[in-house]
Amino acid sequence: MNRYKLGAASLLATLFATAIAHADDSGFYLGAAVGEATKSNSVFDDSDTAFKLLAGYSFNQYFAAEAGFVDAGKQKDSIEAFHIESATNGTFVAALAKLPIGKVVAPYVRVGYAYYETRQTVENGGVRSSESSSGHDAIYGGGLEFRLAEHLRIRAEYEKVNSDLTFDNYSVVFTYRF
Repeated sequence: MNRYKLGAASLLATLFATAIAHADDSGFYLGAAVGEATKSNSVFDDSDTAFKLLAGYSFNQYFAAEAGFVDAGKQKDSIEAFHIESATNGTFVAALAKLPIGKVVAPYVRVGYAYYETRQTVENGGVRSSESSSGHDAIYGGGLEFRLAEHLRIRAEYEKVNSDLTFDNYSVVFTYRF
């Protein structure tokens, strides 16, 4: 999935969104996301499909808190004769601040913290070596949320993990509010 597909999905959501009566936006919600996670530094660069499951609570139309699990896929790259594979998954907590525009669209920013585990495998000439590590870093990002129905929302989202390795995640998020 690339950024153009994410943009097309956002445009499609806008076209199908209809104006609905303003309702109280507080309550619990569940969500799922699919997107593209990219890892890069001066010698490594690749992306793969990423998945996210989340649960959150919206205090009102402006603020929400959520937590969840992310599978960032497996990024692979070759550096000279070395083949490198990096797989990351983890959990996160985040706060969202929204600024509703009308009854359908709400741009938002998010800040939070991620706890993750990465497994790196290096292969050279048939010899494989694997190592696991864990870490925690700040996450931040933002996006646009579109109200499709009273309980159904779709988001076009960008997130960045503030780690030594550049880690970006572009995704489409579906949430259902109870």
